[in-house]
Amino acid sequence: MSNLLWSQAFEKPVVSDSAYTIPLFKASYAVQLTGADMADRFGTNNNVGGSFAVKTKKNWYYGIKGNFLWGATVRQNNILDQLKDSDGMIINSEGKPTEVFFDQRGSSFFLVGGRLFNVLAPNKNSGFLVYGGIGTLQHKISIKYQGTIHSLTDEHKKGYDRFSFGYAVNAFAGYMYLSKNRLINFFGGVDLTQGWTKSLRKFNYDTGMPDNKVNSDFLYGFRVGWIIRLNKRTQEEFYYY
Repeated sequence: MSNLLWSQAFEKPVVSDSAYTIPLFKASYAVQLTGADMADRFGTNNNVGGSFAVKTKKNWYYGIKGNFLWGATVRQNNILDQLKDSDGMIINSEGKPTEVFFDQRGSSFFLVGGRLFNVLAPNKNSGFLVYGGIGTLQHKISIKYQGTIHSLTDEHKKGYDRFSFGYAVNAFAGYMYLSKNRLINFFGGVDLTQGWTKSLRKFNYDTGMPDNKVNSDFLYGFRVGWIIRLNKRTQEEFYYY
């Protein structure tokens, strides 16, 4: 009996290396460059995202993802020129010059599907991940200032902010690592978005004309993120003495 107790006290678990269905929550960050029509309006932006996905036992991958993007570079920065005085300043309600700041704001949402390729991976649940998706993209020029400017109330801003919305496609190619001990799980790779957006405003105040153009918006960058596995521990365990 004593020998049996001694053996059980020092037995070591060995986790089998098998592919499993694993629900995943992913938080990520990307620096994105702009292309096509979007490059005429905005520069480099930041992008934070969250997603819920499932990697199946056969290494298929599907889920949903949402992203919020923002940036400080607005190239279409002449939209308020008609509100400036002869000195090139915008005057607030107190008769004082006021500095106005432009930023980029936007978001995207996608349904995605793809596959994990178990290549150059330390276990069956890691490898190269490739997926594509369809969804929506929206963006606008955020207009900020201090004090009160009667010609730039919240309602008047809509005539200048170029708020646009449309359909988009997304693609990702990179590497995903899920550790056996469930503590270290991450991914990284190239993230691409192509959108076709159109202004939701009736017309632009600065041009006095409606904006009916369909914009071709391109975003590309490198995305990295951390993964939280939501599955219970299901690995089969074997023991040796």
